[in-house]
Amino acid sequence: MTEQTEATSTTDLIASAKALIIKPRETKDDKELVEASDPSIINELLAARQAIEDQMKPLAEKKSEIDAIIKDLIGKADVLTVHGAEVASISRWRETQLNSDFIKENFPIADYPEMFKRVSKSRLNIKR
Repeated sequence: MTEQTEATSTTDLIASAKALIIKPRETKDDKELVEASDPSIINELLAARQAIEDQMKPLAEKKSEIDAIIKDLIGKADVLTVHGAEVASISRWRETQLNSDFIKENFPIADYPEMFKRVSKSRLNIKR
């Protein structure tokens, strides 16, 4: 399968899967299950997602290796050039960060609720 055909089939698959969504799910504290109305599309979608993830991992590792080599080449300088043209640079800075562990130990949430803010977040967890 060519990249163009694969991209088109993934696009079609995503469109088919979106058609299965009846309404957005509301965030709740307890788990509410929903059964897939078309398991074959969901399975294909999960397989396509896994294939993409499998392709990304080795590429990210290679990119990190290349970045490390380029950083080593630059060393303590700021800019790497090729034939006089700037091709890479390193930005360096210092920042002050909040030590949240120290704060949680010395200012418990129960005693100082005004120091802490609750936020709701969500993350997709795919079972493998």
